[in-house]
Formats: sequence, structure tokens, C-alpha cells
Amino acid sequence: MHLCSTVALAAVPEPENVTVVSYNMGAVLEWDYPHNASEGVRYTAQFRSHTPKYDPVCQSQQDRKCDFTYKIHHFGVYTFRVQAELQGNVSAWVNTTEFTPDRQTIIGPPAVSLHSKAGDMEVSLQDPVLMGSMLKDVYTNIIYNLSYWKEGQEKTKKQKQTKQKLLLLSDLLPWTRYCVQANIDFQVSNKPSQQSAPVCETTTSNGTVEPWVVAVALISSFLVVIVSLPLLFLLGWYCYKGLRFLYPSAKLPEHFKQYLIEPYRSYIFLAMQNSGEENEPYHAVVIVSDSSDEQADPPSEPSEKLQVHSKEDEDEKDKDQFLQPL
Repeated sequence: MHLCSTVALAAVPEPENVTVVSYNMGAVLEWDYPHNASEGVRYTAQFRSHTPKYDPVCQSQQDRKCDFTYKIHHFGVYTFRVQAELQGNVSAWVNTTEFTPDRQTIIGPPAVSLHSKAGDMEVSLQDPVLMGSMLKDVYTNIIYNLSYWKEGQEKTKKQKQTKQKLLLLSDLLPWTRYCVQANIDFQVSNKPSQQSAPVCETTTSNGTVEPWVVAVALISSFLVVIVSLPLLFLLGWYCYKGLRFLYPSAKLPEHFKQYLIEPYRSYIFLAMQNSGEENEPYHAVVIVSDSSDEQADPPSEPSEKLQVHSKEDEDEKDKDQFLQPL
């Protein structure tokens, strides 16, 4: 009976390269099988903790892996095993060494984000997400390791350690692009977390102004004032002249305003037009010659009459001509 069982076990090859793959507290048992084995091989995987009894998790499956993540605790110690089965025959069990999740799992990198603030670089870290628990629940004392450098000068890396998730890098040059990487150290394990991918960001101004910048600003302001003042003066002068042209300060005489305001053919004009023509006064003028002439030539009647008009008569005539309708 024991001989038959030994033959049956020897007839099925054992699984090979049996390993526990653990990432962020997960636990997946993986294995290989010889390529010359026939199809139809099935597998059974089991685990145990501190008891001698194994608990089955995956039975008679064709996949060459088995997930134990939600069957274990992160502070436990476990042993896994797997067996192959073919046509009613089984292979020998292949056991793993003891597996301790909190010491042997691979912790992923922290997430890194950068924000430039007044010439400094604000670094924000976020813990990786574990399977079924938080990082702080498993590791109470952790240290974040930071490496930062100017982009393109990775050989000049600077190191910094902190227990805080938010820190400020202040020894940086303004308007310079820096890159940052981070990982996590655990006191319970000599194996740190994975290194994060480099994250790069450009710093901004540190708020200080260089003296030459101040000098350039003052000179520029002075030149602007020198050019602007004459232009503003000329603009004001032309505006003033334009307003004086549109709204002159000279006033019309009151009698001229009255003449413009009164309607055409007012009663004054009608009265003047309807009045009869006045007789112009005049005076007769007699020309008297000397005594010698008087003897030679007897006195004669004046041959013509000269009309003499006074200044008042001439003014009245000019007024009539001015008021004559057009």
C-alpha cells in the first residue's frame, strides 16, 4: 500500500519555482510547471499559521497562482504549499518558507507632488495604499527620505529626511527647475519602500528684487514722465482752443441780439415802410460878385439853386436805405 502511494506520487511532477509575491501587504502564491507535462494538470494550494493544520484556499484549479491576501493578517507568520494533480494522481506538496507580511512585503513608493511657493518648493507626500489596512496601522515609526537636485544634474543630489508628509525645501534658486524623489524607511525592516519616480517643477521668484531691476524701473518711470508731460500739455492746449472755438467768450451787443430775435417785418419796419416820403429841406444860395464885376455885368437872377443838406438829413437817409427791405 505504501509502495503504490509512492509510485502514484512519483508519477506526477511537482510544481517548480514556488514563491510568495507580496506587494503592499498582498500575498499571492505563484509557481511553474514543467513544459513537457501533459495538459489537464490541476493544482491545490493551502496555508497555515501557527497550527499544524493547513487550510485550503484554491482547489483543483488550472491557474498557476493562488491569492491569499484576504486570508492572512499583516502581523502573522504563514507557510504555503501547493500540489499538482493529474488523472487522479497527485504530486508531492511543495512548501514555502515562513512568510511574515509586515517584514517581507514590498511597499510601493509614496506619491510626490510639488508646488512652488515664494521661491521655495513645497513637497507633499502621500503614503501608498496597502491591502486591507493603512500604512500607519502597520508601521508606527516611518521616515521619509527625499532626494532633490537641479534638472540635468542628478549627480549633485541632496538628501533630506523627515517624518512629516509636508515639508519645504528652501535652499533653492529662483526660476530653476528641480526634481524630487522619495522613499520610506521602516524600523521593523531593513528593506525600504520602492523609490518614487522623479517629479520636477520650476521654482518661482523668492520675492526679493535685485538692485539693477530697481534702477531700471526708476529710469524707465522717469523717461515715461518726461515724455508724457509735454504730450499732456499739448493735448490740453488743443482741447482748450477747440472749446474756445466752439463756445466763444465774446458776446453780441444787446441791440444786435434784439434785431436778430425780432421777427421779420415787425411793426417798426412796417411803420417805417408805410410812412410817406419826407420832403428834404434845403436852402437857396445866392452868389454875389465883387463890385468891379457888378459894374461890368448887371446883376442877374441866380442860375441855379444849391441844395445844402444838414448832417441829420443825411443820417435819416442812410437809415432809410438800411431798413429798405431786401
